[in-house]
Amino acid sequence: NTLGDPVKIRQWNVCGLPTDEVSVENGIIMDKARRWPLLIDPQEQASNFIKKLGATKFEDGVKTVKMTDKNFAKVMENAIRMGRWVLIESVQESLDPMLDPILGKQVFTS
Repeated sequence: NTLGDPVKIRQWNVCGLPTDEVSVENGIIMDKARRWPLLIDPQEQASNFIKKLGATKFEDGVKTVKMTDKNFAKVMENAIRMGRWVLIESVQESLDPMLDPILGKQVFTS
């Protein structure tokens, strides 16, 4: 209750976030964290929630990509340029080194 905005939490619930306390707490952590979240999501609840939430924020929704896709680098580049959300699915134990500056939020503006 202290960290969460009730209006924002209600919007999350409308977008598919379960209403149980653990899910809401995880949503608050995801919202307030300084680093990009890594979600372990065997039931795909979080994935569906993020996609629906992204659809409310952007006309074309959230870009979903796997690291094995041929156009992975291009999708990431375009999303960064346009300020769009990207959901990387099926992440394995190691990440592409190309993601290091992104994950570290080592960004600059021109």
